[in-house]
Formats: sequence, C-alpha cells, structure tokens
Amino acid sequence: MIELRAHCPGGKPCPFTGEMIHVELELFNASEEPVSLPIDYYRRREPKVILVDNHSGKESRLCMGPPSSTLAKQVQVLSPGEAVRIPWLVAPDSINRFALKPVDLTVRFSFDLTPMLSASDSVFVATTLQVVEAR
Repeated sequence: MIELRAHCPGGKPCPFTGEMIHVELELFNASEEPVSLPIDYYRRREPKVILVDNHSGKESRLCMGPPSSTLAKQVQVLSPGEAVRIPWLVAPDSINRFALKPVDLTVRFSFDLTPMLSASDSVFVATTLQVVEAR
C-alpha cells in the first residue's frame, strides 16, 4: 500500500504570500512488502494537480509534463517503511488568475501507480493540501 503525503515547509496550512509555493510530495510504502514504482517517471511527468477554490467550489487543473513510456518501465523498489520525496512548485500565477480573495484553496495531488495500464484499470494515490492567504 502506497501513501501519498504532501506538506509545505512554511507550515500547515500552506501560506500564500504571492510567491512560489514549495511543496514536498512523499510516496511512502506503508505495506510490509517491497513495492516497485517508476519514480523517475513521476519526477518527469509530475503529479496530476487540481486547485479547488474553497469560496466558490470552482476547480482548475494544472498541466502535467509529457508522459514517457520508457521511464514508466524503469522501476525503483521501495522497501517497507521507505519513502521517496518529490519536490513540487505551485506558481503564484496559477493561484492569482483563479482563486478568489482572500486565497483559500484545496490542492489535490495524485499519481497513477500503474501508468502502463489503460485509464480504466489505473490505480491512483492522492492527497490534499490547503493553501491560504498569509496574514
């Protein structure tokens, strides 16, 4: 069982100061067995990211990097209890052109754990993070 975790170094919820938001995503092996994942694929493809404005309920999807079937086939083994961190940035433009003020967003991150399977057979892992206007 893989868990996706996210946090901002600036605290919880993530403060939005009008600057780039640094997020650390973590894929954690919570099972008792080793798990093989295409980590370099995730770093290149990036997560699926959806911004949800908590004032209006509107959603905005951020663009993902190009898929790479070569990287999707190259797996890395995560031992039980082991994690891999993937840094991620949320650009202020993505927030400013979408969010109502004061900023109060839920950011949904997800990765496809089975990128070589068809969309209908895919298994996803997801997490959320709240971003609010810094006061």
